[in-house]
Amino acid sequence: MRRAFGLLVVAFLVVAGCSTKSKTVSSSSSTTTSTSTSSSSSTASGQNGQGVTASTIQLGITYPDLTQLQKTLNINAGDYRVAFTTVINEINAQGGINGRKIVPYIAPVNVIGTAPAAVACTQLTEDDHVFAVVGYFMAADASCYLATHDVPLVGVSLTAAQEQGDKAAWFGTLLSDDHLIPKQLQVFRQEGAFSGHKVAVVGTTADQSVMDGVVLPQLKSLGVDVVQTAIEDSPPGDAAALDQQFGLIAEKFQSAGADVVVAVGNASANWPQALQANHSSYLPRMIATTYLSLAGYTANKGGYDPGAVKDALTSTSEPPATVYWNDPAMKRCVAQIQAAEPNTKISDPITATASTPQTWNAPQAACVDMALFVDIVKAAGPTLNNETFLRGGESLTNITLPGSGGPLHYGPGHHDGDGPMFVYTWDDSTNSFNVATTP
Repeated sequence: MRRAFGLLVVAFLVVAGCSTKSKTVSSSSSTTTSTSTSSSSSTASGQNGQGVTASTIQLGITYPDLTQLQKTLNINAGDYRVAFTTVINEINAQGGINGRKIVPYIAPVNVIGTAPAAVACTQLTEDDHVFAVVGYFMAADASCYLATHDVPLVGVSLTAAQEQGDKAAWFGTLLSDDHLIPKQLQVFRQEGAFSGHKVAVVGTTADQSVMDGVVLPQLKSLGVDVVQTAIEDSPPGDAAALDQQFGLIAEKFQSAGADVVVAVGNASANWPQALQANHSSYLPRMIATTYLSLAGYTANKGGYDPGAVKDALTSTSEPPATVYWNDPAMKRCVAQIQAAEPNTKISDPITATASTPQTWNAPQAACVDMALFVDIVKAAGPTLNNETFLRGGESLTNITLPGSGGPLHYGPGHHDGDGPMFVYTWDDSTNSFNVATTP
């Protein structure tokens, strides 16, 4: 997945299947349908791709539709339709990209269920004939665009395994696990988290491939003393069995003398939750590979165990609110969106409390995604097709985007931007995370 929607992600991704409603076509002046000039697989150097004419680019926009969740949860991520159309209207008012105006095709994505995601993909690629799609995707949905229909994506980051068989290019702003975890573990070693310690590694069944294929080999290359590993494989939804298994794993780790536990993926939340549920006296320092999962645990209204997260260390490539919201480019972009919806307040994520509507998510997504899309298309040059889009994106070796928190470095093998890391350490005195930035 791409840029996280803050802790909102924790609330809805557990039930997400990325589905969509019917498409709507919008532009700055009227509802428009454009005629495709060639197939999406066209890569002839002088021939434009699907959805591209001399004066227009048909662009798909997906965003999370929270309507169903809002029936039971108090969730408000902002107005994605307004945010994206405002940014696109501003781009078009400035002459478009290389002389082409953007014609948006907007597809809301119901986050409950799985089937509607395929419907949206089919609509945007086969019915609307868009050149590319930006916005919200789950990794499992990307292949419909990239492999089946040869349509580029902006706003998703995939691992090597996830992108197998893909024909079209993808670009995102968050590190994929292939790049995130090695970078994380290197940073954690620099922080002294492993030196002189016996380390255990735990994950769930869903995390096993990443744990075995990325985490453990990287720890070995760093010379970390890994004394035990374990996979929690209780039946899905069986909380009692989950806690029991983690309890047995904790005993195993304690017997091996592990005083640091690396919690991979889902275990970033499940491990401390189980320690709390089991009233465990074994409380080793935790290093979590998934910041949002650990942050979700500490933000749980039911409370958390301070001992389970004492001095906990984690990191992410997503900039914190104090970084992205204070960025001057982000401020300018958000101000334009706010002007387009003057009667709707866009909340400030820096001062937000647990009850504050997270209406900054939509503007943040639109500002970042569209900025990256514009930079790639500009770099692609006057002929726009899949080949030039790929070359254009890979040529962006040192760029900054609104709220990126530092330079992004695209290139072959680094379509996720290879950007800065943000390292979080749990502060026991304030019951909150302290954050630092590393290149």
